[in-house]
Amino acid sequence: MGVPNWLHAQFGLNTSDLPDQPLLASDGKPNLNLAPVQAVFFQNAVTGQDQLRQRVAFALSEIWVVSAQSGVRPAYAYPPYWRILRDNAFGNYRDIMKAVTLSPAMGRYLNMANNNKANPAKDTAANENYAREMMQLFTLGLCQLNTDGSQLLGQNQAPVPTYDQSVVTNMARVLTGWTYPTPSGATAQHDNTAYYIGQMYPVEHNHDTTQKTIFGNVVIPAGQTAEQDLESLLDALMQQTTMAPFVSKQLIQHLVTSNPSPAYVERVANVFLNDGNGVRGDMQAVITAILTDPEARANDDPNASVNPNFGHLREPVLFLANVLRGLNATIGAGNAINQHATQMAQNLFNEPSVFSYFSPQYRTENGLLGPEFQIYSTATVADRADVVNHALYGSTVDGTTTIDVTPFVKNATSTSAMLDYISYAFLHHTMSAALTQQATDAANAASGTAAQVKAALYVVLTSGEYQIIQ
Repeated sequence: MGVPNWLHAQFGLNTSDLPDQPLLASDGKPNLNLAPVQAVFFQNAVTGQDQLRQRVAFALSEIWVVSAQSGVRPAYAYPPYWRILRDNAFGNYRDIMKAVTLSPAMGRYLNMANNNKANPAKDTAANENYAREMMQLFTLGLCQLNTDGSQLLGQNQAPVPTYDQSVVTNMARVLTGWTYPTPSGATAQHDNTAYYIGQMYPVEHNHDTTQKTIFGNVVIPAGQTAEQDLESLLDALMQQTTMAPFVSKQLIQHLVTSNPSPAYVERVANVFLNDGNGVRGDMQAVITAILTDPEARANDDPNASVNPNFGHLREPVLFLANVLRGLNATIGAGNAINQHATQMAQNLFNEPSVFSYFSPQYRTENGLLGPEFQIYSTATVADRADVVNHALYGSTVDGTTTIDVTPFVKNATSTSAMLDYISYAFLHHTMSAALTQQATDAANAASGTAAQVKAALYVVLTSGEYQIIQ
């Protein structure tokens, strides 16, 4: 199809969904079982046609984290939250910010729900949790950035902070007055109890209407409603040039490479700032810029030399989905693929902290950024090999999921033809001579075409060359 045509097709596809879950389990207690949601997630990831939308939504979920491990436990909260990221993945970043901010799941996770204005009589103040993380992790980062992602330096060549404690305090006041949606049949309260279907709504009685000065010395005027204050905040964020390189670099890291060059970041950030039609935050334009950038496409030519510092480690969820998709897997409706992901330290929807499964700032021993390597250990390396072994040599991957190597067998008219097809299916025709030789040796040691195919696949799928997406 060519990359532009593929992108155009992906932007127009219908979307995969996650199943709504009951509020209560069969015993009448809150339903905390995420397994059905996790199972359908992997079904979609392996067999769904909307690969790009799912991929971008997953990346956004690792930036805008909501976790069952740290507060949002009911299973029914996750399909609605996922739909926010899915439905806005190809929209505008401003819409993502607003929808997530008003999500009751995020409201619970980072304490914005029932975050009321200060009450001197009770010695209470607005909760600062979401205000701080919204700036630090979701939009601006700790330091102001040049368009290429480098730190803006001020006096004495010191980095310029994007905000200080006074800004955090004022941001928290801006975000006061929102409560959970009201369940059907219930009576709306000033402080509703946690409920995760729908959007949080404003309670003006609980909103701080005084003037607030936030980042960039932007003044939120007095007398505004909770919704007006939120709109003013979102407008101010969209005008902060630091957000473009901050968000763009994280998306590049998730989708292409952990160590993009400053020039790559700048090219994408400029598209974030202006999609060509004067629009900021156009996600389709940003995604297109990320995936079609010359740096992203440098390895398209199989004869080109490979930059050893390019790419990123396949995190467990993406590793599992890619292996199973490449092996033509049939995914059982009640699959337990997430158990394999959990063994590899990535339990879906159970991020250990607001920094997600791994920190975007994590570095490898030689100083390169390598976020996914934070959960890569001797144990998880063995788990990856075990999964490949289960897939190729077990009757099922997880009790329900089976694979089909028939296309590989059909293309195994010779050892070189078989390896060429494996390289096409899993390495975009970039298999090195060294890996080709190792896979050839493994195939030659096996008896029968199917056994040779599986031996070669095992070597390739457990190799560093495959584990690192280039």
